[in-house]
Amino acid sequence: MSGLVVLALLGVVWGFIRQSQVFMAARGHKAAPVLATNAAPGAAAVLSLAPGARIVSVSTDAGKLVLHVHTTTGGEVEIIDLATGKLTGQVITAP
Repeated sequence: MSGLVVLALLGVVWGFIRQSQVFMAARGHKAAPVLATNAAPGAAAVLSLAPGARIVSVSTDAGKLVLHVHTTTGGEVEIIDLATGKLTGQVITAP
């Protein structure tokens, strides 16, 4: 009976090691996120604000970065995907 317990424990350990190797191999084959051409090395994303614009608040939710920006022409809400660094949504309001 104790021999079966030992075999079961070895099977569980082997399964964890195998799954970690599969996960690491799949992770290594993913393409790197595309950065803007003027991105600094190591930067996840580059967002250019209009002159006079300022970031009012920042929040994150469900893998998204939400920026509330106040500009001279009104307000903006910009949504950036944290996984890719790309702008996924933008809402512009009038002054």
